[in-house]
Amino acid sequence: MRIFMLAVICLVVVSCSKGTDQAPADVNNGADTTAVAGRTKASARTNIDGIDTVTFHVTDSTVTLRATGFPQPTGRVVNVMVTGVDSRLGDPMGHADANHLIRFFIDSGCVEIISIPRDTYFDAGFDDTTNLNKLTNVRANRGRTSYLKAICEIAGVPRVDYWVEFGFSQAIGLLELMGYKENASSTLRVLRSRQAYSSGDFQRVYNQGQFMRQVMLRAFDNTDDFVGELGLRAALALVETNMTYDACEKILDDLRSHGFSSEDPTRIWVRLKPSLITKLKVYSFDSANVTEINKQISQKIGRLGLDSIPINQETYERRLAKLIEKAALDSARSPASVIRLLRRPYEQRAWLQVPDLSKRKAYRDRMCSMLIVSYRRMKNHDAAHRIEDYISLDNKVNASK
Repeated sequence: MRIFMLAVICLVVVSCSKGTDQAPADVNNGADTTAVAGRTKASARTNIDGIDTVTFHVTDSTVTLRATGFPQPTGRVVNVMVTGVDSRLGDPMGHADANHLIRFFIDSGCVEIISIPRDTYFDAGFDDTTNLNKLTNVRANRGRTSYLKAICEIAGVPRVDYWVEFGFSQAIGLLELMGYKENASSTLRVLRSRQAYSSGDFQRVYNQGQFMRQVMLRAFDNTDDFVGELGLRAALALVETNMTYDACEKILDDLRSHGFSSEDPTRIWVRLKPSLITKLKVYSFDSANVTEINKQISQKIGRLGLDSIPINQETYERRLAKLIEKAALDSARSPASVIRLLRRPYEQRAWLQVPDLSKRKAYRDRMCSMLIVSYRRMKNHDAAHRIEDYISLDNKVNASK
């Protein structure tokens, strides 16, 4: 289904059909592999990053990435930048926490995923002594335009045609939309984790690229179970992007007509930039494995004494409820204040982090209704209509589940 493909375009993240629990034909890295050694085991003892433990259903293999050895397709190419933005509830600023440039080589029927570590050096406008000149800070300190120019320079491409950005709540929504209803939060944690790996952010960003590659291989030819246009439009509505539904359709149709298929894993590969020689693990990210991988990460972080405080859902929900109540107090006298308070949380789809679905819907409806009324009072009818259209679409998707 096409929603899988949007998620690949949209995500650092994820999957949704009956095929979700099936491993792709080739979970190794295909064409970007110069040395692969390993095997697949289930519940066997192995050594992962120096810790002897019981494995899960994971591909126990290692890939050595080098600067050379990648395919060099020719012809038309469409570059789509996918950025996972790390920002707090209501915060307009966001650090580029996950950075993936997906290159669709239309005439060659190939896809290249260029994964860029967040701490890659780039001038973010700080003094070098601060150690803050990193790609992650370019997005926050200099804005999207400068960030996309930085991506072009690092990746060695002339332009970015489309951009897609989403935060934590939106990622949860995408994961649920694509079939991870029971373990969306743990799936996201697996894809964001870096403390559990000896190679840190290099392994994390490579995991994210591999996740997208595996989803694409698993789903591209499986269209019978797809919700089609409704799902694709719903995914687009969850993220911030300049990509249209028609543009998504054209990319996917052109790719298919030029030979891209789930049956040929060599047509899609993951590479890191800046280029480097490094050994990385290759994991299988099917739905059944994600929960076990998450347990493994918790175990290793605990052994290393790196326990982090997980997101407290009750604390988050109290903050969200308090924000909505404050807006409600201002709604009678100051529509501008309501918009100021709720516009960014609405863009973040902040209610999606609430696990209780009935409460989630109540937060969504209250926040959206106050914004709609406030926009109308401010004579911004287009903004009000866009929120109404989103609610209508979201209700259709929920009814179809």
